[in-house]
Amino acid sequence: MNLNESRVVLVNDDGIDEIGLSILEQTLRRFTKNYCIVAPTENQSGRARATSYGDTVTLHRLAENRYSVSGTPADCALIAISVLGQEYPFDLVISGVNDGANVADDITASGTIGACLQGATMNVPGIAISQNWLSNKQSNWHASTVLLPELLPRLVQTIENRRMVLNVNLPVLSEGSSKASLAVVKAGYRIGPVSICERECKTGDRCFKIRDIRSDVANESGCDLDMVNRGYVVVTPLTLDQTDYNSLDALSALLMTN
Repeated sequence: MNLNESRVVLVNDDGIDEIGLSILEQTLRRFTKNYCIVAPTENQSGRARATSYGDTVTLHRLAENRYSVSGTPADCALIAISVLGQEYPFDLVISGVNDGANVADDITASGTIGACLQGATMNVPGIAISQNWLSNKQSNWHASTVLLPELLPRLVQTIENRRMVLNVNLPVLSEGSSKASLAVVKAGYRIGPVSICERECKTGDRCFKIRDIRSDVANESGCDLDMVNRGYVVVTPLTLDQTDYNSLDALSALLMTN
């Protein structure tokens, strides 16, 4: 696939007015004007591939080829492909740039990735892009600004089929740096418990702030979490097929035995 010849829908999960989406648009404009932005009206982080099933979702036109959606990132991809792409179909979903990495356990919860997975179910491949935080969890967009102009067209060229999704995570770069090594690796998982913060609740019930706060210690060296923390641009190909093939035959033998 060639970026210059593709019709692209841009999505995110942080919201229509967030800086990561703006950086992504500025990068894309170097290669093509044939794109449409369809992003959530408000922050939809952690919504995974959820859709607003049974609810009414509003598509609001902000400007030419720029829309906000009162729903999830997956809603945005679904509406873009089904409605806005009816006459001129989209070739690619690009989602991001997310504020914070989406690696390891984040993958199944990420709205950034969820939008691309929704597109893939509709035979539109996707690239989900996320920017790692500084060690104090503060945003730093330098890597996104300097790396994406060279990286994005290369990523698009690797798209081989209509259900392909690439999960891309950018490292933190110092202000004087403009390069980072690239690693294509598998997803890992974090070591350590999940922490939930209890808050004062005026109703007499127990109230909690749901925030997935864990250490950035990876389960093994060389996985996505480990490599992005070591300063690599990390690419992990994802699949819609969630079958555990390693267990398939053994499970069949156990359950099908008379």
